[in-house]
Amino acid sequence: MCACRTTGTFEQRGIYPPPKQSVTVGEADLKFIHLRDGDDVGLLQYVRGGGIAFPHIMIPESLQLRGAAQTSSLGSNESVGSASIVRRQAGIRKLEGQGDSSTRTRDADEDNSLISTIISQALWLWNAKQHITDIVRQTQTRSLLIAESWLPVPLAQLVFGQVQGTESAAKADAIETENAEGEKSMLAKTHGPITCVAWHPHRSLIAIAHRALDCVFLYDLANDTWCSNILQNAYMKGITSMAWQPNCGYTLAVGCTAGVCLWNILPGSSSSNDFSDTHKAPSLGITQFSSWMTLLAFPQPTGAHGYPSRLTAENKQPLHRSAASVSAISFSHSGQWLVAGHQTHGHLTLWDVALGTATPLKRSGSSSRSATLQVGVSPNDGYLVSTHANGQLRLWETESWTSRVWSDFRANVTQFAWSPDSRSIYFAVSDSPDIYALALYKSPPSLDAEITIVTTFEAHSAPASDGSEDPERIRIGGSIKLLALDPKGQRLVVGFDDDSSSADISLLAVYLVNTEALFRAGGDSSSLMPLGYIRGPSWGKQHCPEKTSSSEAALGSGKPAKKRVRVGDPTPSWLGFSPEFESGALLSVAWANGKVSLVQMLFKTNRLSKV
Repeated sequence: MCACRTTGTFEQRGIYPPPKQSVTVGEADLKFIHLRDGDDVGLLQYVRGGGIAFPHIMIPESLQLRGAAQTSSLGSNESVGSASIVRRQAGIRKLEGQGDSSTRTRDADEDNSLISTIISQALWLWNAKQHITDIVRQTQTRSLLIAESWLPVPLAQLVFGQVQGTESAAKADAIETENAEGEKSMLAKTHGPITCVAWHPHRSLIAIAHRALDCVFLYDLANDTWCSNILQNAYMKGITSMAWQPNCGYTLAVGCTAGVCLWNILPGSSSSNDFSDTHKAPSLGITQFSSWMTLLAFPQPTGAHGYPSRLTAENKQPLHRSAASVSAISFSHSGQWLVAGHQTHGHLTLWDVALGTATPLKRSGSSSRSATLQVGVSPNDGYLVSTHANGQLRLWETESWTSRVWSDFRANVTQFAWSPDSRSIYFAVSDSPDIYALALYKSPPSLDAEITIVTTFEAHSAPASDGSEDPERIRIGGSIKLLALDPKGQRLVVGFDDDSSSADISLLAVYLVNTEALFRAGGDSSSLMPLGYIRGPSWGKQHCPEKTSSSEAALGSGKPAKKRVRVGDPTPSWLGFSPEFESGALLSVAWANGKVSLVQMLFKTNRLSKV
């Protein structure tokens, strides 16, 4: 790994953060426009220069879906006891009775007697079943303990089954615990209602996954409206990732705990859709559309796939792990194949979407400690990058599917982004302020590459850029959590982790990118140059009680706790760019308060970044 190439920090270049009461709407002439309110004169200048002030897209924490009240409620008990069913049936019979009052009274007495009899019988049967079950379980446990002393464990388990307190049950519990640890090491922790966001590759259409409802909303940016339909299915639980299939109209892949839900969307007929241009796909708009879902059935892995490290060597018997529980997905840019990573092991699955066939790629470990965090295909489809929970970054070439691995990082790789020329990758590592770059020196299928630390964001305190009356200095920096590179390779945006420090995590740092500096031997210029800051929407004023001294607490004076007022800092949970934007780049940021910001960056393509 090469040494760091520095070209000056934000503080050294005199770039200061915007005031806390402002919000960033866009960039023009290498300067970001920060507004305090709608009457700010900077907004008029920005619009006259060709900028667009996009409104925020708001996602609530919870909402009531039409016709899906039972399925979308959280924590609801779906199982209903027999007594409750009898009561409901008796209530229905009461409502259906249309006789006179004596008849209704007699029916009510019969119903009450029937209910009491059924409940008594049900309780007696339940108690008898529990008693018999306890006797059977004790007998089975004693038999299995005796059998395991002189029979092989798999044979004893096959005959007597799995019983708590035995060796086989301990193995199963250890494996389950290991899988749970693998799920904890998934993508960086995020908060708020938004799980992930996916831009359509050729349309101004945004798919937004809701964390609590396990459904996907579609927002049509061209018409500035939500699509009428909501993508929801019983199999689509625990959404982790999404990706639109390129060159295939409206096909959305959603990775979840059950596998990959492949949604096919057919736009409905609408007079507003322009069908005169045969090369233009119809817009979803506000019209109803047809959709159907196909669950990709992943093949079961063959052979032994590892064991929890806490088990001894003699207790490690062949185990088949499930290939479901998808943690990350990525389409090739031709749209022909889909790559899926998993939460319970580090192997990848390569899907030919047209043929419906899957091929496992077994290189990155079978334990849940090597679970896949992210996958990404290069723009030229020549390479694939996967990151894993054991700190590995693996580079694959897609011709013969050989790979090369780097594992000398201090922690897991949190985010990475391909450059548009497929020659380099920018990425960040957890609990680190460094930005790395992997440079590929030859064309595919060569794996000749080198990793360099291109810059380090040094945390510091600075006054607001407008010299506002707020005497409090703004603290910026920390470990890098999020990272995104625009499709033209001109702007790199980074977000910082909430490490419980006093840093303002609602600020995003933006760099100018020059990828050719990565391949210039002994070059004196860095591939990243500080440009400015983006401030997200405020959460409004929040009241936080100040800390009181121990002596005051002991006296118990009864005085109300003092309150200080501060401006809330929303946490960024996702960064991404629109794949197609003519006059520069369009950044989308999902915040933990449920807002999605759209920040337009107006610039001309830099020839130095092209190959």
